[in-house]
Amino acid sequence: MATAMTDAHRMFLQSIMTHGALKAREVKALYKKCCETFRRPLEHDNLGKFVNEINHHVGPFSMMIQKGVSEEDGVQYYALVNMMESDITRLASDYTETELEFFKKVLDLIVDSDTGVASSTDVLNLTDQLYEEQNRKMRKKEAEDVIRRMVRDRWLNEHQGEISLSVRGILELKPYLTDHYKEDIRQCCLCEQIALKGQLCQSDTCEAKMHYFCANRYFRDKDQPRCPRCKAEWDHMVISQGANGHSQTEETPASQTQGRKRKVPSRH
Repeated sequence: MATAMTDAHRMFLQSIMTHGALKAREVKALYKKCCETFRRPLEHDNLGKFVNEINHHVGPFSMMIQKGVSEEDGVQYYALVNMMESDITRLASDYTETELEFFKKVLDLIVDSDTGVASSTDVLNLTDQLYEEQNRKMRKKEAEDVIRRMVRDRWLNEHQGEISLSVRGILELKPYLTDHYKEDIRQCCLCEQIALKGQLCQSDTCEAKMHYFCANRYFRDKDQPRCPRCKAEWDHMVISQGANGHSQTEETPASQTQGRKRKVPSRH
């Protein structure tokens, strides 16, 4: 028999919805707070069961709390994901139609790049493209405001002039990303999550890709790193975490910085 939805469950769900995405340690603290607030027995090893109980009740509405990993630092997050909507219009309640068209073009830049990021300059220049292709007017100052709001709402990350898709964006927009960018989206061959930022196997016949942090863990104790899929030599890029939590390159082989160019399909 399914567990009834309690006030502790509702408080937990509401907080996830409010924040968009929460780090695993924040979710554990939230679980503890919900249990203490409503005098529910606190079982530290039962967070997964607690989340599954919520998912049982929100599942019929095509919603689910899912776990994802930040491409910035490998930290695990939780987010409430709409499993049915595959179109970006799910953001329509918070953004105008023109702002969503702008966001789509930002996604194009991010996905089509070799690094999984787009420069803020290139992003702002999309306003010209928006007008030329769709006759939609947006000033660069308005575009800056949209980016700030999307960073605030945790759809995007911004760091030192580089824009990337956040863990919430990847989780919630996964159906849109995999459908719209069929030729470009790859999964990390280690964690099997979408990998926009990462390393590509240098073999022309291999499609393997890894997140930087996954590659770092996998190759940590290997003297002669090789691709886990095709066994070709792998130029390992060592990643460390800076004081601000963002990935920093300690050693970048020349062959790795270039990567393999991908064929960019036309999109309609």
